Order: sequence, then structure tokens, then C-alpha cells
Amino acid sequence: MIFEILISLVLVLSTIIILYLKWTFRYWKSRNVYVPDPSLPFGNVKRVLFGKENFGLLVANIYNTAKAKELPYGGLYFVFKPVFVPVDNKLLKHILITDFQHFTDRLPFVENEYDPLNATLFSLTGAKWKALRTKLTPLFTTGKLKMIFQTLVDCTNNLPHVLDDSIKQKQPLDMKEISARYTTDVLGSVAFGIDCNCLKNPNTEFRIYGKKVFETGIREVVVPLVSVVSPTLMKLLRLQITKVDVEKFFMKIVRETIDYRDNSNCSRNDFMQLLMDLRNQELKVNSSIIENEQNVFYQNGLSLEEIAAQAYVFFAAGFESSSSTLNFLMYEIVQNLDIQQKLREEVQRVLKTHGNKITYDAIQEMTYMDKCVNETMRKYPLPMIPRLCTKDYKVPNSNLIIEKGTPVSIPVYGIHHDPEYYPDPDKFDPERFSEENKNKRPPLTFLPFGEGPRICIGTTSKSNIICANTIIFISGLRLGILQTKVGLACLLRNYKFTLNPKTVVPLEFLGGQFILALKESVWIDAHKV
Repeated sequence: MIFEILISLVLVLSTIIILYLKWTFRYWKSRNVYVPDPSLPFGNVKRVLFGKENFGLLVANIYNTAKAKELPYGGLYFVFKPVFVPVDNKLLKHILITDFQHFTDRLPFVENEYDPLNATLFSLTGAKWKALRTKLTPLFTTGKLKMIFQTLVDCTNNLPHVLDDSIKQKQPLDMKEISARYTTDVLGSVAFGIDCNCLKNPNTEFRIYGKKVFETGIREVVVPLVSVVSPTLMKLLRLQITKVDVEKFFMKIVRETIDYRDNSNCSRNDFMQLLMDLRNQELKVNSSIIENEQNVFYQNGLSLEEIAAQAYVFFAAGFESSSSTLNFLMYEIVQNLDIQQKLREEVQRVLKTHGNKITYDAIQEMTYMDKCVNETMRKYPLPMIPRLCTKDYKVPNSNLIIEKGTPVSIPVYGIHHDPEYYPDPDKFDPERFSEENKNKRPPLTFLPFGEGPRICIGTTSKSNIICANTIIFISGLRLGILQTKVGLACLLRNYKFTLNPKTVVPLEFLGGQFILALKESVWIDAHKV
């Protein structure tokens, strides 16, 4: 009898879930929004959740299909959560800039004492985000960037030794690994004040835990899924976005660094010191762009946990952006040797005028390098940018209402590969970023940093609407670009590179990811000249 009752309950519950999902999957259709046919119970993300498809590329496919149908927007189902995908260029401007007050957050965020490293500038919402951003923005001035520039250069000292060893042993270079080790050295030093020496010793503790930040498995699929579908459940189950061992390591590093500097009365020219200087800063913030939230105070400056969270996200975001950009850029210039030669000639010519030293001003003069980096970020961007509708929004020139709580996916990869904006989009062509060609394109067609008030901190929006309080084109990601350029200048000044046959061409991306992560490494051969 008990067994039969249990079976009946399971059947009833299963029927209710199926009916609920079927009802949910009518959400976009009932609003005349294009959406690919969903499947029970995963909606449109079954292949993503099973590691068969990249989520950003899924969003790009929806963008392409909707645009081919001449539709201004589309949608998808992240399991049973409806997600809105804007397509029209003018609509993008409304969401990111003009009507930002309806889309102030990136993702749902549940404050969780068990996950302190998740309380980052990227994750925080509403007035807390604005207050923290106001505090951190002055850290990213040109003067601050110049202050830590020499640290970036010092971190390249071991790069020639790595290249020379590879040449001597007649072994190809794993560019993905070399980029990651160099980037770890830079960010470990700049963000945490630690000399990691990962280029010299790839098995340092910092490199080991840096790898763990980006390791993927079942947990890395389930936890983000729960965070999007039900943030409240995250808190009830005490689930952490950050891995426990990673959190303990980074909290320990920050605590020890702060204690040492306080007790020894010493300081360094790095991001950690700048964060420490904010510990006792009182701040009054007028959050006029956040509805019904005015005059928010951060009475006691940054806490230890807040410092650790910002240093952690600074490391994670800077690591992924700069190491991936350098890796992809090296792949492109070994595929396009004429571009490599032109780039090498510029590096050598500019460095010669600066006493053969890599200086901040020298890097700024490398205009062709800037084009190459921009083209790399166009072709291999963060494939989608998340936003969250925080107040019901009527889409202009339509009857559609985007309801509060609806996630929005900005289809960056789709936009960056749209032949309307970038003819022959799979071709690597740095001249797309000549001043003439940039001026031909409409705004919001190059989004490596996002756009609007929630653009990467310190980066100036191309629009003057709302964003007058941001600083001229300087950000955490700009530091990532700068370290990419410094590493590239070091690599090209005395070496040429060719593609090793071990490299799988064309490149293939891992499924189940929200970033463009390669399945296989890029292998290249170095030649000293």
C-alpha cells in the first residue's frame, strides 16, 4: 500500500512538473517572441548543460536567426527561466544606456555570508553596486596604471628563458599555458602583491589555485544553473559560486598580505594597496539612477571580505581576458605571417625610439598592435553579456513588456560576427579598426567591455548619456589589455613564430561554457632572430 502511494505521488508530481514546464514554454510564444523549440525539461540549454554547446554561441545563433527573420529580438529558455535576447541595434542602446534604470543589474544576487568572494563589483546589485563602483573608480586612473606598469614589464623577464629553452629542446610552446603563467605572474603581483614566478615554476601554489578557479565539472554546471533559476534556493542550500578551497586560499592570501603590510608599515605600488587605502573611507552615495534608493552610505570603508572579493574578481576577470586574448592573438599571427611581420616591425621601430625599453609611452605608440588586439577581441569576445530586468520595461515600438526579474543576454559574439558590421567576419583583419573603418560602423557593434553605466569599471562609454561620471577608457580589463600588449612586445622583439602541426585547426570551443574556452591548446614554434 505504501509503495503504491509513493508511486502515485511520484506520477502526480511528475505530471505537475511536466504541465508546469509546458505552460512555461508558452511564455515567449504567447508574446510573439521568436524562440527555438524548447525541449523538456531543459528548455533550450540541454546541449549546454551536457557540455555539447557553448551558451554564448547558442545566444549568437538566436541572434542570427532572429536577424535573418528581420525581428528586433528573440528569446530562449534557460531550463524554465525565460531569457530575452535583443537584436536591433537601437534596442541594445535602450537596454544598455538610455533606459539603464530598468536593467541596472547583471544577474540575480543573493548576499551569502558563506560565499564572501562572490560579493564583487560584477555581482552586486542596486545601490550596493553603485556605492562600491563609486569607491573603486578612482583606483583606475592613468596615473595609477602608470604606477604599476613596471610590474608588468618585470613579469616578462622570464619569457625569453621559456622561449630559449623551447628552441634548445626543439619543443613547441603550449601558448595557452604560457599565456596563463605570464598572466598569473602579473595579476598575482598587481592584485595580491605576490611574486608568483609561474613562468619559471609552473607548479606554484598560486598557479594551482588559479587553475582551480576555471576548472569545470558537474558542480560548475549545477550551481550557476540554480543561481539563475532560483537565487533563493542558493541561500537556503548554502551553495557557493566560489569553490571552498579556492575561497580559503584567496582569503588567506589577502589576510596575510594585509597583516604583513600593517605590521611592517610597508606598502607596494599595486591594486591591493589601493584597496587597503579604502578601508577607512566614509562615503555618501547618491543613487539617483536606482529607483527609490537615495543617499546610500558605506560607513566603514571596505571590509577584509570586500577587499578579498574585489582582488579575487580582479584576478579572475583579468586572467581570463588577457591570457585568452594573448593566446588567440598568437594563433592568428602564426596563421597570418604578413600581419606578424608588420607587427614585429612596429614593435622594433617603436622600441628603438625608446632606448629599446618597453615603456608605457612606447606601448601607447604601437597603433597597429592596438588594431590587432581589438580585432582579436572582436573575433574572440566574451560571447554574451548578462543583464537583469529590474523594473518592468515596455520595448519601444512594440507591445512587449519585459517583466521584472527576466534575464537578458546581450549577444556579443553574434554582433561581432555580423557580416553587416564586419564583412567576412571569420577573417582576421586588424584594419577593421582603422579610424576610417571604425567611424563607418554604428555604435554598440564592438562590445568587449560591455556598454553603459555597467561597462567594465573605469572604461568610458562611447555614449555620453548617463555615463559622464566614468573615467577615460581605463579599467580592470584595460590593465588586461595592457599586459597583453607588454607580453606581445616582449615576445615579438627578438622572436618569430610559426604554427606547430600539433595545433588543431580550426579551433574548437568547449561546450557547457559561458566563455570561449578552447578544447585543445595552441602550439607554436619559436625562432630567435
